[in-house]
Amino acid sequence: MMRTPLPAGLLLALCAAACSPASGPSPGPGPEGRGFVDRTAHAGFTFENHTGKKTAKDFIVEAKGGGALVLDYDGDGDLDLYVIDGNTYRVDERGVVRSRTTTPGAHNRLLRNDGNWRFTDVTEAAGVGDRSYGFGGGVGDFDNDGRPDIFVCNWGRNVLYRNNGDGTFTDVTDRAGVGGRDSHYSTGATFFDADGDGDLDLYVANYNDMGAYIRRCRGKGRTARWRGIMVYAGPKGIPPQPDEFYRNNGDGTFTDETRTALVDQEPRYAFTAVPGDYDNDGDLDLYVSCDTLRNALWVNDGTGRFRDRGARSGADVDAQMCMQAGMGVDAADYNRDGWLDLFVTNFSHDKNTLYRNRTAQAGSLFFEDVSVAAGLGSLDFYKTCWGTKFEDFDHDGNLDIFVTAGHVYPEVDRFPERVGTTYRQLPSLWISEGPPAWRFHRLEGKAAGPGLAVPKVGRGSCFADFDDDGDIDVFIVALNERPLLLENRLEKRGHWFMLDLVGGEGEDRDAIGVRVTVTAGEIRQMRERKRSASFISANDPRLHWGLGPHDKVDRLEIRWRNGDTEVHEDLPADHLYRAVHGKGIERVR
Repeated sequence: MMRTPLPAGLLLALCAAACSPASGPSPGPGPEGRGFVDRTAHAGFTFENHTGKKTAKDFIVEAKGGGALVLDYDGDGDLDLYVIDGNTYRVDERGVVRSRTTTPGAHNRLLRNDGNWRFTDVTEAAGVGDRSYGFGGGVGDFDNDGRPDIFVCNWGRNVLYRNNGDGTFTDVTDRAGVGGRDSHYSTGATFFDADGDGDLDLYVANYNDMGAYIRRCRGKGRTARWRGIMVYAGPKGIPPQPDEFYRNNGDGTFTDETRTALVDQEPRYAFTAVPGDYDNDGDLDLYVSCDTLRNALWVNDGTGRFRDRGARSGADVDAQMCMQAGMGVDAADYNRDGWLDLFVTNFSHDKNTLYRNRTAQAGSLFFEDVSVAAGLGSLDFYKTCWGTKFEDFDHDGNLDIFVTAGHVYPEVDRFPERVGTTYRQLPSLWISEGPPAWRFHRLEGKAAGPGLAVPKVGRGSCFADFDDDGDIDVFIVALNERPLLLENRLEKRGHWFMLDLVGGEGEDRDAIGVRVTVTAGEIRQMRERKRSASFISANDPRLHWGLGPHDKVDRLEIRWRNGDTEVHEDLPADHLYRAVHGKGIERVR
């Protein structure tokens, strides 16, 4: 469906508001700064992302990477970063890809958190410097030994690194049987216990056969037009590759059960899969963002077999019944009604989409596009948006939305009047105004902070409390340039509460999908534990709440995956707690 273009003057005015740094002086980068503060230089992050050529993008594979993963790899209690890098490649005169590992310095990086916003590159010592053409990945304790493992999605063979517990990892891809197909362009990965047997299964999102795509273009770049500009060809014309589902056998190996688990799969150009109990029936479903095609909602029948109910539920297209270009996604109960809602980021000249879960009113699984009513319909219209997350960044008891942005065509900077957008774009923070309207407004100027005035070609982003001060910070991967590490120094409106979870005997120790409800005064909020969300990235798995003016949690209710329910009361706020199934709860700090 075609969308009516706006007049050039209005288009440029809106672009200036959406894509340019805020005017006027910005707060300094030190502790006195407000809003989000740039900590990239302090952390020592001088490396750059390598994804194709910098100045022009000939093929779609050069424009999509990359992701980043949050994990405590060494068990010291703070959160480290694994940053996935791309590469370059060579194509011969027949359009055949001859090399995918040609760029010096292009490799994935493990960055150890040393505290005080300083990180050390321990990639070589840890043995995780994969030099493939990487995109995203996932984190999960697939062998249930209490240590997080790493899965990397590549153009070609994917990689599974097993955490040895001594600061090193071992590539166990071949033994585990999860390398995938060399022709696949894999994007994101999600670990979750699909069948309730106590170990983590693996879902791998795939895009297309990139070799076939390049051959279709006869090895020549920029063969298409977008708004009158010569750009690389889009994905259509080359069939998308099916996503893959690997069942965990419990012995360090997986079985490819894609055909039987993903019933009647319709392949799509997939990016990010987010697990969640979207129908409140006690098992974990999956929502998948897809480029230019319908998004997928895989509903679990309780045995780890799934059927796509995206079209039936209304979560596959927007309110105008238009297919969008889904990039990033997150799921959370933003309106505090006990049902998981969805937020999906999309390509430029389109809105991002907020789906409100209306299942309770409809009587069956159903989502309503409420983007415009929620105030999210216009200000980011000319951005291409990627990583995203629901979090209560200001601790007022309402979930806000962070959005990372950056275009895919470097050429747009040469034709600003024609396209009304820029290549480098600003991230956005949308603050919830809470009940009863549940609308959002974009935080601007000094309140947003100097970190949100740094334009980047943003892609994957991950969210974590990197400095252990009780609020959520942000790391953004930027295409072909240095990343952006943002400290959250927003003016806070209340207290906070954080909870780590550990599964019990015979359960997934990562506790993915465990549902926790916190009541503090009149505020009642539900969260589900997960790692995968945003755009082809993995986040801090600890659950975080803002409590507004309340200095304690009156009631904490944990629903474990086997149906057990634990209740704890009168927990002082502004602390991190850990709950182990069957062993109670303790304050960590």
